[in-house]
Amino acid sequence: MNNQLQDYVLDLLSPTEQAAVEQEAAQDKALRQALRQEREIGHLVRTTLQETTAPAYGRIPQLMPAIPRQRPHPWRTLTWQRSVAALAMVLLLFLGSVGLYQSRQAAITNATPTLMAATATLTQEPTATLAQLDSEEALLPGTAVAQSAPLDIQATPAPPTARPPITSN
Repeated sequence: MNNQLQDYVLDLLSPTEQAAVEQEAAQDKALRQALRQEREIGHLVRTTLQETTAPAYGRIPQLMPAIPRQRPHPWRTLTWQRSVAALAMVLLLFLGSVGLYQSRQAAITNATPTLMAATATLTQEPTATLAQLDSEEALLPGTAVAQSAPLDIQATPAPPTARPPITSN
């Protein structure tokens, strides 16, 4: 019954249970006395809780939430990143335009890239050069070799005619 009195004082009982406790308290003097004591204890608990949890006057401004302010836009804070990005974009545009200009100039002049490589070799047989073929002296027999090679230097060997077979392990 003591637990029921505590629940009655704290208003935790259903309306039918509250009516039953009130009827019993009206008939029993000891129960009324216990109910009065429980109400006093409940009142002391509530006032004590309010006093202990209430902030002091000096702490009220500290406990107040901050004044809402408008946040700065992120594009305003990223100034140096934007500068670097703009510089990179200008550089890319410049390089692209230079490449486009060069490709158009190559198309206008019909310049073909050099795809041949020349290797100097020492041979003992004379060959005609393009310089000799283009000149007026192309009809005269001439050689690219001004003098014959010394006998102690051997000519580059001819490449092999057939490859050895590929074997696997």
